[in-house]
Amino acid sequence: MFKILRFFFVFFSFVFVSKAQPTYLMSNVNVALPCPGTGLFYDSGGSAGNYNNNENFTKTFTAPAGSCLQISFNSAYATESGFDFLKIFDGPTGASPLIGTYNGVTGPGIITSSGTSLTFSFTSDGSVVQAGWDATITCMAACSGTPAGGNATNLSPVCPPAGSVGLSVTGAGTGCGITYQWQSGPTAGGPFTTIVGATLSTISVPTSSTTFYRRLTNCGANTGSSTAVSASTFTISCPLSTYAPSFQAYSFNAFVGTVFPSTDDVLFNSIVSFGFPFCFGGAQYWGGYVASNGAFVFDAVPCFPNIQTNQYATAGMNTGWQITQPAPNPTTSIPRNAILAPWQDIDPSLGGIMRYTTLGVAPTRSFVVNFENIPMFSCGTASPGIYYTGQIKLMETTNVIEIHVANKGVCPGWNNGQAVMGLHSHDGLTYIPVTTPTAFNAVASPGPYNQWNLSSGARKFTSPCAGAGGPCVTLPINFKAFYGQQIDAVNKLNWETAREEDVKEFVVERSLDAVNFTEIGKTTPKNLPTLYEFQDVNFKANIVNYYRITAIDNDGSKRSTFVYPIEGNYEKLVVGDIYPNPIKDNFSMSLNSKVLTTVIVSIKDLYGRNVKSLIHSPDFGITKFSMNCSDLSAGIYVVEVTDSNNGKVVSQQKLIVVN
Repeated sequence: MFKILRFFFVFFSFVFVSKAQPTYLMSNVNVALPCPGTGLFYDSGGSAGNYNNNENFTKTFTAPAGSCLQISFNSAYATESGFDFLKIFDGPTGASPLIGTYNGVTGPGIITSSGTSLTFSFTSDGSVVQAGWDATITCMAACSGTPAGGNATNLSPVCPPAGSVGLSVTGAGTGCGITYQWQSGPTAGGPFTTIVGATLSTISVPTSSTTFYRRLTNCGANTGSSTAVSASTFTISCPLSTYAPSFQAYSFNAFVGTVFPSTDDVLFNSIVSFGFPFCFGGAQYWGGYVASNGAFVFDAVPCFPNIQTNQYATAGMNTGWQITQPAPNPTTSIPRNAILAPWQDIDPSLGGIMRYTTLGVAPTRSFVVNFENIPMFSCGTASPGIYYTGQIKLMETTNVIEIHVANKGVCPGWNNGQAVMGLHSHDGLTYIPVTTPTAFNAVASPGPYNQWNLSSGARKFTSPCAGAGGPCVTLPINFKAFYGQQIDAVNKLNWETAREEDVKEFVVERSLDAVNFTEIGKTTPKNLPTLYEFQDVNFKANIVNYYRITAIDNDGSKRSTFVYPIEGNYEKLVVGDIYPNPIKDNFSMSLNSKVLTTVIVSIKDLYGRNVKSLIHSPDFGITKFSMNCSDLSAGIYVVEVTDSNNGKVVSQQKLIVVN
């Protein structure tokens, strides 16, 4: 079919274009291809037919001296598997070096000659014939001058299975006589060392985030160098190794906010939102997971599971509790890509309160996680003197991290009495301690174990590249600040300019996926340093809305801010649909609760009379409950869910009962 379409394309090109590409069929007739020049090369059946039985052809294409040939086969290659063969030789005869033998549906792809000739030999047996091939052959002039070096790129899948990555180069110079040489170095700026034998266009190297590679593209004595790329599946712009601890005056915020359920050894079953973007370890986050064992965990970096040995952080999952090795370590239950405040086996199910809140006003808000009088597992409630009380604080704009500990005791008979405090990287290979690497860390078996206490202590962690203007929250030149928040059911955006020259307008854009943006408003610039505000009253409720500001200059050039998230006006209690419906006996419903509450579930007939009810106390997060209706007569009813905290009816759904 493809060859037929190609035939019509070639035919109409011939009719309507003054000069068509020449067409060559497989035969024993050789071709001298002009340079520059391009032709279409088919099997003997041409663009619309099949080749014949019992063929035995040899055809050589030759280019002028100093040039070479490149042939590109369409993917729709088809010869009888095991019986009909195409051979390609790098030279003027069938005795030249064999490039490859092809049959079935796997074609040659793209082939470039080392000299001025390519020879093709095709044989078919006496039975089945197929569509053959469709190729484009081009004469390429000799390279000259200094070739473009191009950009080195990573060819491997996101998580390479064998610990190696493939590297290639795009945008490099081409032409006959081009040769390649790969080099490696410790940084993107070198120094680089030649890799012996690495002279192909691509290379496979061991995975490493600390080794960089570049390719030299040579045309005679002239060399172009590609950009450098690390042998990693991602790039960390602001690694945890840039963070440093420092003294912070101990100061507790008020114990306020949303209360977590009393559950042990888990990431709580709802992701918590900061209300502002936060930079940690080179990535920007809008929320994360509070761990019941005293940590805040961010989403995992692709290819690096961060819970226990091989799991990616997600709401509601079990975290484990054992501390068998000191940090850093990628293979224990100590969470990675996490703030450890400290990580220890506390047990909220025995008592105490955990909660979170966002305090202050933009752009200087703080997100606070509170652990209040949490008992230690095993030691339980018999030892209130060792209960843990502490706070984790994340600061808007500056991206400063603070850990405040009012009291941290030791339960020596469990988990060897150990705990780990500090920052733990995405891959478990970097640990930023609060003081020395061992003072607030664990010790491996057989010990002696590090059983440490702390009271009224605090530390903060900063990075020179995580502050305002760092790689996580880069603003284009002339923008000084950009932030937003929801106030009185309105999403308010503010941006401040340091300098305005020839700005035509500011465009406010909104997105529901942080990728596809829609214009929602414009602001006329004052062309002097100004603080602007835009109010979005039509935002989408119950999801995150993403915003950016784009400055458009008089010459049409554009500059956009980073993307800023504002959480929608979430309902505190969301009720899912009834299922199944209709029913004979039982139905179920799901609840997503942001607060601890009690609901009244009432079943009413079409006259509004209450015929059945129950009281349900859902946990924080997503829960499910069921209700038996086998005693109800067949008919149509209304299921009404009321929040007992405020008496508000949050859901009314039709229920059909059949017998």
